[in-house]
Amino acid sequence: MAGLKIITQVVILLAALCGSMRAQGGTRSIAAAQAATRPVIDGVLDDPVWSGAEWQGDFVQLEPSMGAPARAATSFALASDDRYIYAAFRCVNPSGSSAGSTVTRRDGDIKIDNAVMLYLDTFSSRRDCYYFATNSLGIQVDGRVAEDGNSQDGSWDCNWSVASREDSLGWTAEMAIPVGELRIPRASGALWGVNVRRNYPDYYETSFWVERDRAWRVSQSGDLTGLSEFKKSFSASLYPYAVSLNTNTQGTKRRTIYSSGDTQVITGADLRFNVGSSVNGNLTFNPDFATVEADQEVINLTRYETFFPEKRLYFLEGAELFKNRINVFYSRRIGDIDHGLKSNGRIGKTNFSVLSVRERATGGQPSSRTSVLRLQRDILGSSNIGLIAVDRSYAGGSNRVLSADAAIYFLDDGKFTSQIVGSFPSGDGKATKAFYLRAIRENEIYRYHLRFTSIDPGFKDNVNTVGFIRDDDRRELDSDITYRWWLKRYAVERINFETRNNVFWSHSGALRNVKLRQGIGVTFSNKISVGFSNNYLTELYEKRYRNHTTLVQVAYNEEQWNQIKFVYQRGRNFDRDLVNWIIRPRLKLGDKLTLDYKLQVVRFSPDNAADKVLNVFTSDYNFTNDIYLRLFAQHNSRNNRVYLYGLFGWRFKPPFGALYVAYTADRYDSQDDSILPPERKEEGTFFVKLTIPLDL
Repeated sequence: MAGLKIITQVVILLAALCGSMRAQGGTRSIAAAQAATRPVIDGVLDDPVWSGAEWQGDFVQLEPSMGAPARAATSFALASDDRYIYAAFRCVNPSGSSAGSTVTRRDGDIKIDNAVMLYLDTFSSRRDCYYFATNSLGIQVDGRVAEDGNSQDGSWDCNWSVASREDSLGWTAEMAIPVGELRIPRASGALWGVNVRRNYPDYYETSFWVERDRAWRVSQSGDLTGLSEFKKSFSASLYPYAVSLNTNTQGTKRRTIYSSGDTQVITGADLRFNVGSSVNGNLTFNPDFATVEADQEVINLTRYETFFPEKRLYFLEGAELFKNRINVFYSRRIGDIDHGLKSNGRIGKTNFSVLSVRERATGGQPSSRTSVLRLQRDILGSSNIGLIAVDRSYAGGSNRVLSADAAIYFLDDGKFTSQIVGSFPSGDGKATKAFYLRAIRENEIYRYHLRFTSIDPGFKDNVNTVGFIRDDDRRELDSDITYRWWLKRYAVERINFETRNNVFWSHSGALRNVKLRQGIGVTFSNKISVGFSNNYLTELYEKRYRNHTTLVQVAYNEEQWNQIKFVYQRGRNFDRDLVNWIIRPRLKLGDKLTLDYKLQVVRFSPDNAADKVLNVFTSDYNFTNDIYLRLFAQHNSRNNRVYLYGLFGWRFKPPFGALYVAYTADRYDSQDDSILPPERKEEGTFFVKLTIPLDL
């Protein structure tokens, strides 16, 4: 068996060399083999389909030596039957046989690991695609890419299979991706776009099967031909769940089927369905967000609201379509949901997402219904235009927002983007508007950017019932220049330089803000990196504040999981001297346990209060890829908050069929200034959640 395995690997490498010729016109092409028998997804490339498949390699570096052949050799092959796309990879480790993979959590930061990533542009739109990635530990990472690579959403999940295996050459991997979970064109035998990425952190190397124009873009994908005629029709899956909850939390009234004392039993369901090949939908009733851990605490040194990312599953698919500069839909504004309807898809050259949810009355706020429509139309090659309409209606009023946007690509790395927004509150509210225009050229080496923005007074109050606007009453000019040199001599790997400058004034002409930031960073061959930045910042509120700061950062092995980082910042903050320092080590112990710790101390002078101290600790232990234990703990001295979150998870039918057992404890001091001393509050929750997928 050992001899057969070696012969198989030699055949794969020779086939990769023979299959590395580029197609005419500079576009690479690969044909999917027909899988008469489904390959066993075990990471061992001994299935008959792989010996007869077209193997390709000849990857090209994006970093550090752009355009040069990859030093870490990679080859791959693709196959299909009427239900699945299959992929196989051979990854050579030139610095030693050990892959040194460190990411152990599903949807972890695979870009810092020894990993491969498969991109599938199912409509050959050259704008958006799916991605599927893994490392030598067989970790699953998947998501969606939009805007020709400028917008990525890692929250999309798919029920696919992957396995990896290390050997004397490096490692191998196999994937099986169900076509039924993808949006695909109706036509059989359609041409797809495809690309493959390989990361090799030991050499700071990122390489692609297709790489042009000094940047990775969806539009640079190669062609995937020879696909099977897929069988995809209407299908539906029901995801009922039940949660047993024991809590002393006094908060929102929940929709329960049983309640006694502190114990509640909650139930609900999601119905996910496909309509044809390119449209899917979701009906939800009393969706449960109980498994969402608390947001990480931050020490906000500004006077603007802190943005927290969405974690709730119902809102995640299609989220990449809503990422605009002027954020008119922020799903965190929506609280407890009674029921909702959602659909995403692509029809011809148009991507769309539409949802409507009914929110229960909470905290003195009336019940409401929020409806959102997003359309994005392909034009002029990789360019697009789009529309967002948001309506939030409640007893006695409503708020509506309408937004139009465009992204026009030019040359190889240039883009114009723009957006115009109008807000229309009911009653005596005044309609307001905002817009921006931006020109940008960027790739992996440089970024040049110039933007002008105008936001009416009152726009923030109007839009923030549904969106996220930090500030209004501004006319703003913003410019960035960043540049990266891969020196690779004198013990220096690379040098990064940036200058980021921003100025804005009110509509009456009063200067409100000037921010000038310059920074430089050096990464050495011994994996130590040093950075320095100077921030000139003057801000006008009730008076003018000169909040100038300098920052120094030192890190070791920042490109990989096992790292340590130290940040020191000092200067002025609203008429006080500021000292802010952070230390953050991350460590992996063996193949299963990861530790992540952050300590931040902020000191103001003069200030009667003690130092603000923030501790955040996260640990994951993976028994298998789908059975894990997670611990999250944080302490914030500002309100003496101690939060603990422990979760045992078993994804017996990933990604949605799962059993979760969790406990949370939250203890903090009330910030009500009328209570002296502050009132101590304690909340605790223990819950068990079971979701069993049912195919209909």
